Amino acid sequence: TIPGSVTSIKMGAFFHCSGLTSVTIPKNVTSIDRHAFSGCSGLASVTNLNPTPQSIGSTVFKDVTIDNITLYVPAGSVETYENADVWKDFRAIEGLTQTIIPAVGAPSEQVYFQGQSLHVDSPGAEQISIYSVSGTLLYKLEKAAGEAAFVINRSGGILIVKGSSGWVRKIKN
Repeated sequence: TIPGSVTSIKMGAFFHCSGLTSVTIPKNVTSIDRHAFSGCSGLASVTNLNPTPQSIGSTVFKDVTIDNITLYVPAGSVETYENADVWKDFRAIEGLTQTIIPAVGAPSEQVYFQGQSLHVDSPGAEQISIYSVSGTLLYKLEKAAGEAAFVINRSGGILIVKGSSGWVRKIKN
């Protein structure tokens, strides 16, 4: 996971990182330079949290078979990515389940599902509590600074996710 403070991924940043299996690009990234992910042959998924696809050249993923990789993007941005150069060549483009009500707390926190994993992207280390809508505590987890992913049972319904720094998100499970 690239930290949320990053706004640009420079040329060759992950050049030939064959052990890289997934990457999460934060919403603040507005540019991705040539060969940033060239030769990352182990890449199986890319999550891009920017609702607007970055304009990238064909060499960003050079020597990577992107038609074998799933691209996860904000739920409302799937069609935009499907029509954007290079991004449209990914095998599948799937929308992330986003928070469904306005957030309480700083706007920098993001909570979303990618498969069975609940991703929590907030600046600092903190304790994450996950509740059912009836108020039952389901999970209490520790998160380091930046983004963290937690595999939880997705049984459907709505979850309330709270950070110890005071933010709250409601998300459809």
